[in-house]
Amino acid sequence: NALHIREVVRITGLRREQLYMWQRRYGFPSPLRDGFGDRVYPPDQVARLKLIKQLLSEGWRAGAVVPLAESALQSMLGLAVAAPTALPSEIESAVKLLSQHRVGELQNHLSKLLVGQGLRRFLEHTLIPLNEAVHERVVRGDMRNFQELRFADLAQRLLRDVTRLVRPTRDARQILLATPPNDPNQLGLAILELLLFTEGVNCLTLGAGVPAQEIAGAAEAYKVGLVVLLFDRGISGKIAGQEIRSLRAELPESLPLVVSGRAVHLLAKPIADVRTAADFSSIMATMRELAVLAPTPVTMLGLLPEGKERA
Repeated sequence: NALHIREVVRITGLRREQLYMWQRRYGFPSPLRDGFGDRVYPPDQVARLKLIKQLLSEGWRAGAVVPLAESALQSMLGLAVAAPTALPSEIESAVKLLSQHRVGELQNHLSKLLVGQGLRRFLEHTLIPLNEAVHERVVRGDMRNFQELRFADLAQRLLRDVTRLVRPTRDARQILLATPPNDPNQLGLAILELLLFTEGVNCLTLGAGVPAQEIAGAAEAYKVGLVVLLFDRGISGKIAGQEIRSLRAELPESLPLVVSGRAVHLLAKPIADVRTAADFSSIMATMRELAVLAPTPVTMLGLLPEGKERA
């Protein structure tokens, strides 16, 4: 018989937040609903969740095991897991402050790193890997979901202060940024938008979780030269493929579509007329190929020394 979520939590040792998060990001588990509309989980899914819990305790990342079938999970039991790469000291310090709920100190820590490193280096070498580190700890169960939300809010407020000082060049081409309905990652968009601004690209950001029809409508209304769909959070390849094909069908054939983020690794096969870019460097390479970049970078007004800004 299918089990209520409270029983699944008790039997597996997993948290409700983890089950909800995995369902949203990986397409598993996929519970049924009882007569009251509550989640209930079939026995085969409960058995698979037990295996996943065991593999997590052996050091595997959730993104590496949650999408796998039970037979594949069985074959991984007892295998050695490489020790995780040590984080740079400044990122390790930030993770520790967040884990101890010392948010004010974390804000000061990040502000000092921004001024010391300059915007570009801070985004690429501190904030992006820190965002990944926090996310991995949440899916592993080492942190709670509310801590990731708190971190995202803090980081976005810091980036909003910086964004007010960004001035794109007059000849900057405009591109559209969004994430699909299954990926509500506002922080990833904010980071990508600022990185593109430093390269002279003017971004029209719709925000997170936008349906394909709305993205297509905005692309036409604002005459953008490129659409970038950011899948920064891992979800199932099937869902990612459906979202991407839906958007491609809504857009004009002549308008390039670039899909970036970790979901590109989950796609079983290429999608026609869609370019994939696993990271920011790949996005930039694609934009150069499509001649989307402005000839000169933007300027930062009164925030950082010129030399550090382009580090």
